[in-house]
Amino acid sequence: METMKGSTSMHERQRWIAQWWEQNALPVQHVPTALQLAGIPPSRQDWRFWIERLLLWFGVTALLAGLIFFVAANWSGIGRFSKFALVELVIVASLVAYVLGAHLRYGNAALLAASLAVGALLALIGQTYQTGANTYELFLVWALLIIPWALSARLSALWVLWLVILHVAYIFYVQVSEKLWGFSSEFEAVLAAVILFDACVLAAWEWLAANGWMWMRGRWVPRLLVLAAGGAATVLAIYLIFDHRHANGWYFVLYILVLAGLYGGYRYKVPDLFMLAGGALSVIVVATTWLGRVLFEGSRDFAGPLFLLSLFSMLATAGAAWWLRQVAHAWKDSPSAETHEEVSP
Repeated sequence: METMKGSTSMHERQRWIAQWWEQNALPVQHVPTALQLAGIPPSRQDWRFWIERLLLWFGVTALLAGLIFFVAANWSGIGRFSKFALVELVIVASLVAYVLGAHLRYGNAALLAASLAVGALLALIGQTYQTGANTYELFLVWALLIIPWALSARLSALWVLWLVILHVAYIFYVQVSEKLWGFSSEFEAVLAAVILFDACVLAAWEWLAANGWMWMRGRWVPRLLVLAAGGAATVLAIYLIFDHRHANGWYFVLYILVLAGLYGGYRYKVPDLFMLAGGALSVIVVATTWLGRVLFEGSRDFAGPLFLLSLFSMLATAGAAWWLRQVAHAWKDSPSAETHEEVSP
């Protein structure tokens, strides 16, 4: 029971107990004991551990924010070398805390603090010496410098930070570049590049998680990547609906491919209702946008189109909820789907 509790989510443990009870494999009088052993609801120790971790990450964020604001507020009153010494001291102290607390709870937080402080140090160098480097180059150097730490720590939050840095670098690069690796730097091309990059990262993450990389089996990073790629794909589709005269058909194909990959991957390979719900929401938003454009184009009466649009939204939402419920029931009755869900908790 301890192994199951440590490697699966609370929702899965609760679902398993419900299935055992429905199959008469677990007597009703033993259900409260099974729930207690599975940590449902969380014990006082679980709540204390969660609050400690939350306060730890808040403390790290507050420490780094305080460092940045302190240097900025006392920019003229602190010497050049004192500024560098202060930031470098934070980096060294964070690395020492990581080495000493590698097997403790604060070790990963210390390494994340060091990674963030590296960015502050690079910004300080650029502001002090006016190197003339573009902003995106600073972020690229920042991402390159923390790669060894991300590889050694195997910390999901650090990899998310690394991905955020790359996204910011990409945005700054687009602002100063007329061409994007030979392609147009227009809004559609920018979104398409983000979609492709996040989709590749998501595929690599899921493949590694399914092939023995235990620290990557948490679901919050893939879901964050799906939100990023799916959100960009949805915005791209909406943009093309309103600018259809200059739309490139390949971008519509890209949106369809994103939906197809989302459905195929998380309906059959790694069952995840959250991912399918996100895809359904995207379809509803895009379809409602297209219908609204058709209804309101050239129409002087807004009451009728608004009524039809509201009716369509309600029916589409109800249909999506019904479909998701059917998928959940199908997974419940399918042993193969259950196996996939246990592989990637």
